Amino acid sequence: MIGESVSGMLKTPSPAMDVEQLYRDCRLTLTSYFARRHGSAHSAEDLLQETFLRLMRRIDRCRDAASPRGYLFGIARHVSADAWRRWQPTASGEDALESIAAPAADQRLYQAREIIAALPLLQREILDLRFQHDLSYAEIAEALEIPVGTVRSRLHGALEILREKLNEDNLT
Repeated sequence: MIGESVSGMLKTPSPAMDVEQLYRDCRLTLTSYFARRHGSAHSAEDLLQETFLRLMRRIDRCRDAASPRGYLFGIARHVSADAWRRWQPTASGEDALESIAAPAADQRLYQAREIIAALPLLQREILDLRFQHDLSYAEIAEALEIPVGTVRSRLHGALEILREKLNEDNLT
């Protein structure tokens, strides 16, 4: 009986082990996410630590989430927004996202960035999480707290707008 309970405890990972694995799996991606949004490796590290502190306060919710990685990115998104409000009180979340992209040397890339900057905030965030951070649809849905179908339709709509506008510019 004691052997059974010990063996059962060994099969159930501890909260620390889950968080350690999630940290190993997501540390580089989250650091890149924060560095792109805030322009500083030092800030990115601070924000990464804040994200995991908040995760520890909600570890049970993370365990219940369909995608722990998506849930973690949802926390990171809120940490990033809070940092923007603290550090740049005059910039809105939309202004912050628009200022992320560096100037492009290639005219077509520059046009694509302008088109993306004109998209609604939710579509820009979905594009960023999908193509810059390689999150799945389910992970994006978890991060943004929206249905997977909404992720799919907004991503499709954003790509369609981008394709149409780039084609229009090439024809003129």
